Amino acid sequence: MDLLDDYKKAWDNQPEEIKKISALEIYKMTHAKSSSIVKWIFIIGLLEFAFMILSTFVFDVSKDEKIMVEMGVYKFVQISQYLTIPILFYFLFLFYKNYKNISTIENTKKLMIKIKKTRRTVRNYVIFNLLYIVYIAAIMTFGMVIAPQGSFQNAPGWLIVLVMLLVTGIMLLLFWGFYQLLYGILLNKLNRNYTELAKLDQED
Repeated sequence: MDLLDDYKKAWDNQPEEIKKISALEIYKMTHAKSSSIVKWIFIIGLLEFAFMILSTFVFDVSKDEKIMVEMGVYKFVQISQYLTIPILFYFLFLFYKNYKNISTIENTKKLMIKIKKTRRTVRNYVIFNLLYIVYIAAIMTFGMVIAPQGSFQNAPGWLIVLVMLLVTGIMLLLFWGFYQLLYGILLNKLNRNYTELAKLDQED
């Protein structure tokens, strides 16, 4: 049990005058915890983006590029990657903006609104990344089915589609689990803070 839980229990058993002081202390602690959580969301997003950029220099992707050229989808994948970078930058900007906004708020209702906005931003970020996986998988499947040359030209189309659906499903589950572990824990804590702020707001 953390210090915030101790404050909440003590707050329920206090006279009305002391309750006002205790409520302020609970708000301050909830505010500080929310600010810290949103900061970590921004840091994790930044590290994730940095890893994605650095991986293009560390890993040899020439073989993958050759396969995509054979399938005729290399330009589609390359263009989508160029378009994805500014979108990810935009999400990072939103993460940073949410952190800065929450850090300077001194109002319960406004803090609740910013917490909801942060949760929505993270949710949209995860959805975007999962949809990007689906897009790449669809492009690769199309390329394999119509490949004029290379390893996939003799494979039956239905088998390629079936295998790619299975692979895509596994990848989506893995990435969804990764994001749940990475951001889910932080969002659950943020949800608890939102609930406590809602209780305080009802007491006012």
